[in-house]
Amino acid sequence: MIHGELSWPERSPMRAAPTWRIVLALSVCLGFASHAKEGAGYKGIAWGTACGEAVKRMEAKGFVFDHKEKLGSRGEGSSPWQPHLFLNDRDGRASCSARNADLELDTKQANPYVQLEAVSGDITVTLLCRAGMFVGAKLETGLNNAAAAAMLTEAAGPPVRTLRADTCGDPYWKCPADHSILRARGDAVRYLERPVRSRHFDGRDVPPLRYLVLAQSEDRALQTAYRACVSKQLAGDRVETKRIRDGNRAAVE
Repeated sequence: MIHGELSWPERSPMRAAPTWRIVLALSVCLGFASHAKEGAGYKGIAWGTACGEAVKRMEAKGFVFDHKEKLGSRGEGSSPWQPHLFLNDRDGRASCSARNADLELDTKQANPYVQLEAVSGDITVTLLCRAGMFVGAKLETGLNNAAAAAMLTEAAGPPVRTLRADTCGDPYWKCPADHSILRARGDAVRYLERPVRSRHFDGRDVPPLRYLVLAQSEDRALQTAYRACVSKQLAGDRVETKRIRDGNRAAVE
């Protein structure tokens, strides 16, 4: 076909060029569309799919989920957030609990997520649903499961940004972990949380390696909620600082 078009005498190069530009543009667009389609959702399940339907489609792939009665619940899990990655440098002095940040989401619940787990080899796959819709997936494995951890790390790929933070909830034992933002794939935002091996793990369960895949819309909602929570905390801190300063002034004047 290419040789035939180039050999037509009545068509000049000047007239043929626009045609080839259109063909090239269409090829590029179709290529991007195909890539986006391949990278849509998780396991071929689109974000925003009803949670029950997402579970059924995963079960059709061979996954077995426990506690499916959670599908009818209002939610009992906190957000799969990565707060340290959401903060600007100027907000570094502030933090916000998962409970308070979750209240800033449109669902206005302290624990808005339904989490359904299935074990696949050494990896636990958790589907994340909010307001009845499929919004993310979390893959976890212990660092002692070397083969599974290597597979998760390889699947995650190179990080775009990484920082080390203390992430354990126990105030008497904080564990450092590398939190990495990964390159987006399709319509998903991805994170990797890798605990740093430490002597502090002796005698305790080592925190798992976590690979988080979120719908872009859910990632934006979490970031907006966390920043709104931090802003409220900073405003409250300013009010309290002023109250104390005014009290001190009143005492000495």
